[in-house]
Amino acid sequence: MRTLVWLFGVAAVALAQEGRGLQIRWIDVEGGAATLVVTPEGESLLMDCGWPGPRDAGRIAAAAKAAGVSKIDHYLTSHWHTDHVGGVPDLVQAIPVVHFYDHGFPDGDPKDVTPKEKEGYLKASEGRRTVLKPGDTVPLKGASVKILCAHGIVVGEAPGSPQVRPCETHPLNPEIKDDPSDNARSVGFLLEWKGFKFVDHGDLTWNVEHKLICPKNLIGTADVYQVTHHGLHISNHPALLAAVDPTVAIINNGAKKGGMPATYKRLRELPHLKDVFQIHRNVMTGSADNAPPAFIANDDAECQGEGIVLTVDAAGKTYTVEVPSKKTTRSYTVKE
Repeated sequence: MRTLVWLFGVAAVALAQEGRGLQIRWIDVEGGAATLVVTPEGESLLMDCGWPGPRDAGRIAAAAKAAGVSKIDHYLTSHWHTDHVGGVPDLVQAIPVVHFYDHGFPDGDPKDVTPKEKEGYLKASEGRRTVLKPGDTVPLKGASVKILCAHGIVVGEAPGSPQVRPCETHPLNPEIKDDPSDNARSVGFLLEWKGFKFVDHGDLTWNVEHKLICPKNLIGTADVYQVTHHGLHISNHPALLAAVDPTVAIINNGAKKGGMPATYKRLRELPHLKDVFQIHRNVMTGSADNAPPAFIANDDAECQGEGIVLTVDAAGKTYTVEVPSKKTTRSYTVKE
């Protein structure tokens, strides 16, 4: 009898998984970053975790619960800035984290990698940490997660390769020099599930973005693009945007951080881009430089921390993007 009950339980779980698709949730961490991916198999990947303190960790734990998971299987730090990794000590108190991934700490004592963040991360990840290099994969059950860039180099490059690569196909602005910040060392990945493709490059800046698409496009095209660096103009290289050619772009900005007019303009000029969604309205600009109100999760600096939810259907043919705070839902077809 127990065996029969167990078999019915297994069958019920299998049927539930068959009916589920991939989920991605953009969690409002007030100008930081926290992107949660959950596969139909129930495995989770979290890229970044926002600022120190219980607020962002609590929002992440609540988003995980809403997505149907009780732990973070794979936590990936894009880079060592406080708005991306500062919340790690609070995160591990709010929800169990199984494994940690990062690009490794830079040599020396850079000003933008604080000892407090480093110490907190190393303590939380002790014995459960993997340093990634381009070409590696994160073993997220049910989906492919390929690392395209890490620690300032891209797939196919040798460690220590220069940040700037001359390229005639897409010339780089000659006024742009090496970026000494850890932004340029951000981890970037391409996630694929069935035919659906999603790109997240943390806070990567122009020079390394340029190497990803010149002389060869190492990314390919994607359905959904997480707008890099909160939508700042020193990221989101126009040639990269054209190469990725997304259908949907999502900006994880703050009310007074990111979502810049120059970036919004570049996005709106893409021929196949249908919609831009924002975590926050940029309160420092006007309506012409923001997405329509129905596509913005939070309108004011004082807000409830509303997020954005994407769901790919079980067949991997279509996906929807939802802004629950506005009761907005838009559907799109996965690229062939």
